[in-house]
Amino acid sequence: MIENLSYILLLILQLFTVFAYSYTPIPRSGHLSAFINNKLYFISGSTTLDRAVISNDFFYIDCSMSFSSSIDSIPYTSLSNLNGIPSIDVAGSAVIGPYNDIILTFGGSYGGSYDNQLIYTFDTKNSTWNSLTTYGILPPIRKGVRPVFSYGRLYAFSGFNNFNGAYYNSLDILDTRFNWSNITLSNAPPGRDGYVSALLPNGNILYLGGYVSEQTVGLDIVYLYDTNNNLWQNMSTAGTTPESRGYFTSVLNLKKNRLIIYGGESNRGYYHAAFPTLAVLDLSSTPFTWISQKVTGNFIPSHLLLHTANVVHNYMILAYGFNYQTSLLSNDIYLLDISNDSEYKWVEEFKLNQNQSLNRTQNSSTIGLGVLIGSIIAAVVSTASLIYGISAFYKWYKVNGYSNKFVATPGTI
Repeated sequence: MIENLSYILLLILQLFTVFAYSYTPIPRSGHLSAFINNKLYFISGSTTLDRAVISNDFFYIDCSMSFSSSIDSIPYTSLSNLNGIPSIDVAGSAVIGPYNDIILTFGGSYGGSYDNQLIYTFDTKNSTWNSLTTYGILPPIRKGVRPVFSYGRLYAFSGFNNFNGAYYNSLDILDTRFNWSNITLSNAPPGRDGYVSALLPNGNILYLGGYVSEQTVGLDIVYLYDTNNNLWQNMSTAGTTPESRGYFTSVLNLKKNRLIIYGGESNRGYYHAAFPTLAVLDLSSTPFTWISQKVTGNFIPSHLLLHTANVVHNYMILAYGFNYQTSLLSNDIYLLDISNDSEYKWVEEFKLNQNQSLNRTQNSSTIGLGVLIGSIIAAVVSTASLIYGISAFYKWYKVNGYSNKFVATPGTI
């Protein structure tokens, strides 16, 4: 009988696991993502091709376990029941805070308009959304910005307002007291949207590609902002330059000496995919050089637009966006193993290395002690309650047994 009880307990736990990860996001593009404490968060985005419907969905993938990229196997958890989730499209995001545990959203459009609220934040420790009040020279709200957080400061460059047709080429900086300052230098790059940015180990912020005056700009010039000396400079790249593009993604490799770009469009609209789909810029050489990267694997994604890309442990995870192969929005994710720079590989399985720290994020983060203790207590109480319930049922069953008696009801006699 003990064996039967163990089987029942195991079955209940399996059913609980299935129920806990039964959430499946609907297809979307123009959403945001952020990786903190082994959770890959996704925020909002448009769920229609005409961008008329902007969601306020909020959910994450649990990256503390191995999983398959099959839509039914991804360990999703929905947080859409929380209050204050913004509905924003083609916004920017950054991980900020002294412990890198706060998600910040910047700008974006709100389904046919631009809201008056520039910044929202989500505190992962207490699971609360807030609209952030800032001071100083308030930046205009726009879309297509890729903000960067470095040493307590948020850098937000350029962007575009498609309702008044305005590009902005200023660099707006938010300090730790939530005061904005505005920097416009004579050698700053032209205003743009849909570009990519990356914080390099030497403190420079790299800017590449995007739209300028409704035309995609070439990837043969990289713009660098020196955060230490407040200087702009540009660099012509070497190698075979990929096609110009906007609204693509980029990540740094694990050694942070290569920039991996993916997807994007060569002209506005859903009919002009930029090629090659994946390209790699070597940042260890001077000048930076576009290199031929060996990429293998059988789980190659379609060309994507308005998707997201994040480095999670040994993988670049691509998520959602417009799929050029189906001409529809997607809710798929794709995994590129970038652990070996000599060969990247598209894979189906997200696997944790036994030697990897499960607390590793793109920037070091911590778990709140209260949350950890609360989770442990909740798990112990739930398990104890479950065992008590099964034990009580077993005792009742042992006393009463199975009865063949029936209660007469109209029509049975």
